[in-house]
Amino acid sequence: MKMRNWLGVVLPVFFAILFFMYYFGREPVKESIIFFPIDTQVTFTKATTNVTLGGSTAENYTLNWDVSSETNKPAYLRQDISMLYANGVLTSTMNKWEQDTRTLNQSKKVPGGNDQLSQSVSYHYAEIHRNEDTYRSAQAMSKKNLYVYHKGSSFSSFQNPKNSSERSVKTKLDVKTYPFLQQTWSGAKQFYNVNGANYNAVALNDLPQYQNSPLPGFTQDQTNKIIGNLWEGLYKNYFLGVKKSNGSKVDPIGSSMPLILFSKDKTHLMVLFKLKDGEYIQLIQYTR
Repeated sequence: MKMRNWLGVVLPVFFAILFFMYYFGREPVKESIIFFPIDTQVTFTKATTNVTLGGSTAENYTLNWDVSSETNKPAYLRQDISMLYANGVLTSTMNKWEQDTRTLNQSKKVPGGNDQLSQSVSYHYAEIHRNEDTYRSAQAMSKKNLYVYHKGSSFSSFQNPKNSSERSVKTKLDVKTYPFLQQTWSGAKQFYNVNGANYNAVALNDLPQYQNSPLPGFTQDQTNKIIGNLWEGLYKNYFLGVKKSNGSKVDPIGSSMPLILFSKDKTHLMVLFKLKDGEYIQLIQYTR
């Protein structure tokens, strides 16, 4: 009887100690996009970005912005980041992460009041731990464009024009957006003395096209590695805040959509954009 009483006291204490050692001794998970070699066994079965027009009045409207993704297997860390641009200027961001899950869903309502080309681009990330010493990654990208314009006593929208009126709106908003970006990127190249002939240029919003096709001069495996490292750099040096020439760090909201320049000699890539206050920013990453 005494032995049974002794075990009744000692065993619960023993298991409680194990519980606290396991849960409080683990290194806390931190949100962070770190590129590891691609895991061929973990893939994204879903990766979507969607922007739709919600309610509107004659003066303003609301955009419904949704980002979701799913992997075929649970990952140690799942994280999705997304950026929303209006006529080439960053207006909002979304960021969500969870541990030991397959799916992520996030949404945001974004107010607007002017005709605009809304462009959203997202990076979907998974960190996989095969064991304590072997880490791998899975990644995907998605994007969505939406044209929003004033029509009568409210606003209307479309993704692809279906008639002459919508084609006219598309032309108007494209002319408002792309020349502005070209002028901004040209100014940045001139400021940093960059010879554009030595690079293949890709706007950030066009990067998802290289998810399943290689960058010029690279294999698909090389492309996947370059894109993974690029997004790691963009997350740390653009999405979370931009370091100015004076050393201060500022929010990227109000900055222009970045242009990515891939050097034709395959040694490096360059990211160029302009901050809200007009300062040009250059980020460089080596690809060898």
